[in-house]
Amino acid sequence: MKSLLLIFPDQLSKNNKVFERLDEQNLLLMYEPHDSFYEIAHHKHKLVFQISSFRHFIEQIQYKNIKHEKISKESPKLIDYLSSLHSKDPFSSLCVSKPSEYKTLKDLMYFCQSSGVNLEVFEDNNFITTDEDYKYWAKDKKSTIQEFYYRWLRKKFNILMDENSKPVGGKWNFDKENRQSISKLKSDIPNRNNIITDQITLEVMIEVEEIFNLSHGDLENFNWAVTHKGAWDQFNIFIDKYLPHFGSFQDAINKDSAFMFHSLLSPYFNSGLLDPLQCISEVEKKYFESKDAIPINSS
Repeated sequence: MKSLLLIFPDQLSKNNKVFERLDEQNLLLMYEPHDSFYEIAHHKHKLVFQISSFRHFIEQIQYKNIKHEKISKESPKLIDYLSSLHSKDPFSSLCVSKPSEYKTLKDLMYFCQSSGVNLEVFEDNNFITTDEDYKYWAKDKKSTIQEFYYRWLRKKFNILMDENSKPVGGKWNFDKENRQSISKLKSDIPNRNNIITDQITLEVMIEVEEIFNLSHGDLENFNWAVTHKGAWDQFNIFIDKYLPHFGSFQDAINKDSAFMFHSLLSPYFNSGLLDPLQCISEVEKKYFESKDAIPINSS
């Protein structure tokens, strides 16, 4: 019997292991109306970003046996939707990357157990580390401190490490250097570029305003990329224009510039539009090529 391959709006990595199960009989379900969209008053920017990115991503998928379930005012709960789908078009297994919310994973476990469906959960490729990594590192430790796990990961992936397995720059973190006040800034803060809103995003904006009218946020100033290429462009703008001062002024506050030198890249990592290891590699390359023009505390 066939499998159901399930992808949510924040699972847009091109390396999502669900895609390894595509074949002629399996159904790929792109499930847009995430339960949390209706249970929590999310910011409208987040809703438009995730849904528009999802729809752009779907346009790039070349697979005929695909079902796209969109948001609506009366969207059913995920469990109810899956139960209805299973009764109409039975499947023996459900494959999904680990959901970002535990409640979703718990709902999937409940549905599969009660419906006699095998559940296969893949690692979330939005992160460079896994649950097993952490369990391996933490075993036999009396206490676990995030700083030391961070150091272990840097060694594992050889991130800014020298030939003697010591951190580049001579120490593990530069917190002291990263707390400069705005009075120390001697250059202008570059203006942010405006991202063009396309037709798909405009349509999503209209739907979000109608369906999630109680959510907060003003879509007039929506300025997020919604494709892998667009996110990559924003990443390159960051390392070219903002990275050199990012470290020193990451804790500074400026009433005239809310974002200052911050990357504004977190949504792209959290949704899978950017690959973290690829971006880390690019920042490392930029740092070494800069011959100290980009300080180590920004890298």
